[in-house]
Amino acid sequence: MLDFALRAIVYSSALIRHSDCMPQHFLHLADVPEGTLYQLLDMAQRLKRNRKREQVAEGKSIGLLFFNASLRTRTSMDIAAYELGAHALTLDVGKGVWPLEWQDSVIMDGIAAEHIRDAIPVLSRYFHALGVRIFPRFKNYEEDSTDWAIHRIAELSSIPVINLESAFDHPCQALGDLMTIREHVVIPRKKKFVLTWAYHPRALPMSVPNAALIAAARSGMDVVVARPEGFELDERIMEQARSFCERLGSRLEETSDRTEAFEGAHVIYAKSWASRLIYESVDEEARLREMYRDWIVTMDLMKLTDKAIFMHCLPIRRGVVVEEAVLESPFARHIEQAENRLHVQKALLRWIWGDR
Repeated sequence: MLDFALRAIVYSSALIRHSDCMPQHFLHLADVPEGTLYQLLDMAQRLKRNRKREQVAEGKSIGLLFFNASLRTRTSMDIAAYELGAHALTLDVGKGVWPLEWQDSVIMDGIAAEHIRDAIPVLSRYFHALGVRIFPRFKNYEEDSTDWAIHRIAELSSIPVINLESAFDHPCQALGDLMTIREHVVIPRKKKFVLTWAYHPRALPMSVPNAALIAAARSGMDVVVARPEGFELDERIMEQARSFCERLGSRLEETSDRTEAFEGAHVIYAKSWASRLIYESVDEEARLREMYRDWIVTMDLMKLTDKAIFMHCLPIRRGVVVEEAVLESPFARHIEQAENRLHVQKALLRWIWGDR
């Protein structure tokens, strides 16, 4: 399947027209031109200030193809389409929608009833855009880290594809994060952004931390990744973030010292992610994760910051990832952060459907 990803990376890039007959996809925040990025954020801010139902996308439809569970992404995209006058239809793969086969040149005598090569072209003829959520399988690191699945769908689609969280990225979340930071950190450039790993009883994807890291780097913030040994993010993502920081005159650092990381911070973004060990041994990864149950965001840590805002993409396990007191304090911005997903996605749909 990796060959699919390599071919798709050549063909697919977010918000870039590949040729006269190819759609403009939204797959990775890192690929969005700077002017377009801030145009989207400005439009989202205007839509938030004047929230109403419009008919700018009347007659349009979007298919929401979910391979994994969702609350905010599913709901916010559905409402975003509705408030623009469009229609959204959610398709749960394997639950009401046939299980799909991905591998080419196979005899389909297993559980999969339909091939991705047939399903996506058909959906492309029904809808005006596709939103896709598909998590990593934690089987092959190279396949997950190249986001082969979302790229494969984009390659087969003749309409725009929106990444609603893939194995290695969550660009819609990152847009909402940037909007939240802009609302509460007046001039983000050179302010301190801390992406802190947190304990979680389950092994989670790297998609959200990757997206948050790129978003912070693109805003010119001084970025600190606080994480235990063994929980390094992919070096290619780190290098991408480092490149943005260098271009904007900011810094990117890593540390396992949480006190040092939190001191003077302006944004604390908590998120758990799995160690690379999971691709070798699920049990070993779980044992490593259990060693760091004390990696929880506390009020004492938040008091070390420069009145930082606390962010998390949700869902969040209270008392595990963060003390409940933090979520009930003036530090917390996770609810506004979730709300902003609606506004940025409305702006994104308008942009994709030609309202610039």
